[in-house]
Amino acid sequence: MSGWEQSADVPLSITERSIYNLHFRKALADMIARAITIKGPLQVDLFREAVHRTVNTYPIFRCRYTREPIRRIFVDVELDIIDVCEMSGAHVMSFLTQYSNAPIALQSDQLLGLSLIRTGEAEYILLAKCHHIIADGISLALLLELALDAYLGLERGASFRPQPEMIDFADYVNFENNYIDSQRGQKALQYWRDKLNRQRDAVELASTGEMVSLYCEDLAYTLEPKEFLHIKERARIAGVSHFAYLCAAFQQALCELLQKDFWMNVSLSLRIKREYRQVFGPMFRLANMAVVSEEVWTEKLRRLSREIQYAVRTVYVADSIGPHGIIGNNLPAPCTYLVNYLQTEVRQEGLQAAYSAAASKWIAINEKIKIRSIDLPARISPYGIYLSLAVYSGHLHSDFVYNANCFCRDTIQKLSARWRCILMKGY
Repeated sequence: MSGWEQSADVPLSITERSIYNLHFRKALADMIARAITIKGPLQVDLFREAVHRTVNTYPIFRCRYTREPIRRIFVDVELDIIDVCEMSGAHVMSFLTQYSNAPIALQSDQLLGLSLIRTGEAEYILLAKCHHIIADGISLALLLELALDAYLGLERGASFRPQPEMIDFADYVNFENNYIDSQRGQKALQYWRDKLNRQRDAVELASTGEMVSLYCEDLAYTLEPKEFLHIKERARIAGVSHFAYLCAAFQQALCELLQKDFWMNVSLSLRIKREYRQVFGPMFRLANMAVVSEEVWTEKLRRLSREIQYAVRTVYVADSIGPHGIIGNNLPAPCTYLVNYLQTEVRQEGLQAAYSAAASKWIAINEKIKIRSIDLPARISPYGIYLSLAVYSGHLHSDFVYNANCFCRDTIQKLSARWRCILMKGY
């Protein structure tokens, strides 16, 4: 029996609680959006039915939150149909940008927005937008894939069959809470408290800084399979995981190119466990990794490898007091740097780019319909620099998402180039 059926009032996960508190403490618009273009003779009514049945199968997408005491309520999600055939291409992109970045109110708005936008004869854009408190970008990409699969099935005359869940988000929350309450979890929680307590003075100093605008831009680069294999080999020779190697190179580039007096709280989002990747939800696991500027390359690799190995086992408690918790909520954007890493198997090639919100080529999903992902502008983010890494089909896709009010593009280009140089040639 699933966790939702076991409890009418499933507690909030660590991530939900942290984002909820952050939402009301700072004027943040923490949204995620994914969009794909659909070209072909789409049966709109049938597509609406497929989307409606798919999304409302999963309680986390229907979730809303009341004010104190925080409780979940569930409201069905509908697909909006919008016709913008009279708009030019530039106006359509402007509309998508404004709509995907518009703030979402936790108490009054639908936290997942799904829109089918008709842009021309037999041409549509399917836009999914949500508040990060209910889902992450991977969840949105999986939802789009399931909705398309459901539509294709209904079009063939098959009955609707939702994907069975052996583990749902409620199960994950129960697992997370049980872990934190366990002897091992309490030990891990004390470890992170002690570690972050040593940084208290720096946190308090940084948190007195003036908040800046959260407008972000991004710089993307993809390493081909041969290059990625070369990086993995260098990491193997160094005796560390390729994830530790990627993070060490990023930290080294930060230390070389950014002001030495910056107090840098680098946080690694460890999306490298696959057992929960089919669970829809925010799933934002974080752990603090210290930045040390006066450190030789070999020691940096060893230190980060040790910290990451421990963090992978304790991310459930690290998140409660890390960058999305007590510590991170007090930091202004220029002082926070994030590495986000996702390693996943893509089940449908056509939606590969939707996982990282990148643009793709046209992919035929049947004889009549083809799709491609749209590269939406970077979402608003509270981070100074956000390095998003994703591995698909042997490629390493990297996005340097940065606060445009903290850094100029020239600085980020230099940072990206130096990071790639360290990866390929070593420090």
